Amino acid sequence: MYSYRFFLCLFLFCLTLSSKLLVAAAAPNIVLILTDDQGWGATSVLMDENVLESRSDYVRTPHLEKLADRGVVFSSAYAPHPNCSPTRYSILTGKSPAKLQMSDIVDRHRGAFFEGNRVIPPPHVNDIADEEITIAEWIKQHRSGYATAHFGKWHINGGGPERHGFDASTGATGNLEGRSEDPNPKRIFSITERGNEWMEEQVKADRPFFMQLSHYATHLAIYSLDSTLEVVESRQPGERHALAGHAAMSEDLDSGVGMTIDKIKELGIEDNTYVIYIADNGSYPLNNPGNTNGPLHGWKATTWEGGIRVPLIIAGPGIDHSRSRERVIGWDLFPTICDWLGIDSLPNGLEGGSLNGVLVGEGNASVEREHPFLVVHFPHYQLQKAGQPSTAMYQGSYKLIKFWETGEYYLYNLDEDLEETNDLAGEDTNRVVHMSLQLDNYLKSINAGIPTVNTQFDPATDPGREYLDLKARLLNEPYFLLP
Repeated sequence: MYSYRFFLCLFLFCLTLSSKLLVAAAAPNIVLILTDDQGWGATSVLMDENVLESRSDYVRTPHLEKLADRGVVFSSAYAPHPNCSPTRYSILTGKSPAKLQMSDIVDRHRGAFFEGNRVIPPPHVNDIADEEITIAEWIKQHRSGYATAHFGKWHINGGGPERHGFDASTGATGNLEGRSEDPNPKRIFSITERGNEWMEEQVKADRPFFMQLSHYATHLAIYSLDSTLEVVESRQPGERHALAGHAAMSEDLDSGVGMTIDKIKELGIEDNTYVIYIADNGSYPLNNPGNTNGPLHGWKATTWEGGIRVPLIIAGPGIDHSRSRERVIGWDLFPTICDWLGIDSLPNGLEGGSLNGVLVGEGNASVEREHPFLVVHFPHYQLQKAGQPSTAMYQGSYKLIKFWETGEYYLYNLDEDLEETNDLAGEDTNRVVHMSLQLDNYLKSINAGIPTVNTQFDPATDPGREYLDLKARLLNEPYFLLP
C-alpha cells in the first residue's frame, strides 16, 4: 500500500508541475522573423487559396509551408511602407510611418530623389527616436522577467537595438552587412545560429523571451550557397518564375527559417512559442517571366499592391491552421504581442489593433483600431523603380491611391480587381470624395509630411525624365518586363 508520504509527494509534484505549466502559459516566447524585399508570390506557400499565382512555380520554401500548415496564413497582409526603414520603425512601435514621420529610408535626404522634381518631398526623420517606445521596451516595463534580442538588419539608426530595449543584438546594421557570400550568403546562417544560441541560453536560464530575427535576404544583391544554386539550376524553370539566383537565395532563407523552427522544437518550447513571419515590403522589379509579387500590380517603392502586400504567417499556442482575409498591417503586431503576454495597457498614440481574436478564430472577429481605414504614405521618389509620391488608403474592399504630382485619385475594388486594372474613380465619385476627405483629415491629424509644389520645376532638367516611360507604363500596366 502507498504511504501518506507518497501521496503527499505526488500531490506536491503535481502542484509544482501545474504551477510551471500555468507560468509557461502566461509567459509565452515570441520569435518575429522579418524578411527583406520578399514578394507576396515569391514563396511556395499559397498566400490566397483563390489566387494560384500567390505562390511561386519555381521557388521552394518547404519550411515555410510547414509553418503555414500549423498557423494562420493572411492573404491580405500589408507592410507599413514600400521601403524598409519605415516598416521596421513601424513594427517596433505600433505606429504608422506617416505618424512617426519616417517616410523614406534613413540616410536618404538629398539628390535626384529630392531635388528638381515636380514636387518637393517632405523632410523625414533619420533615426528611431529615444522618445518612441519599442515593443522590447514595453515588454521590459510590464514583464520584467523577459529577455529580448534583435539579430540581423536594423537600418533605423538611433544608436542600435540595445539603446531601444534589446538585451542582445548584432548592432546598428544596414544593407551593407548583408553582402555576404557562400558559406554564409546574406548572413542567413550566422543570424540564425546566433539566434539559436541565444534561445538556448534563455531556456537554460528559465527566462521567457522576445526575439526578432531580421534577415537581409531577399534584398539585392543576390547571394546563395553554391550547392543550393546548383540544385535550383538542375530543375525545370517555372512558367512565371525562372531566376535561379533569386530562387536559390530564397531557398537558403527558408533553410534558415527551418533551423530556427527546428531549434524551437529541440528546446521543447514549441507549444509555448509564437512565431511570426512577415516581409518588410514587396519584391523589387526583376527581368522575370512573371512578377515575383504574384499577379499584383507593381513592386517595391510603389504603393501599388506589389509594393506593400506581403507574406504574413503566424503560428503558436491556441492557433490552428486556417486562412484569414482580414486586412492587417505590420503595426498590428505590437498590440498582438501585448495581448499574448497579458499586457493590458498600450502606449499613447498606438495605431495598431490586436490580431489575437482572428488568430484563435473567435467567431467573426475583426481587428479593432482607432481608425476604420489603413493608410500607407510614401511622399517620396524612387525614380529607377518608377516610385513617385503617393498615398494608399484601404477601407473595406476599396483602395484609393493619391498621386501627389498631379493630385489625381485612383480607386479599385480589390475583392474584384486584385491586379488594380479597373480604375473606378471616374464612376464612383462619391466614394472618392468621401475617402479623400478622410485621408486628408487623417494626414493632417498626425502632422504627416506632405509634398509641396516645386515652383522652379523645369521639364528639361527633370531628374526623372529618363524614367518617364517606365512611370507611365507602371501606371497603366500591372506588370511588364523591364528593358
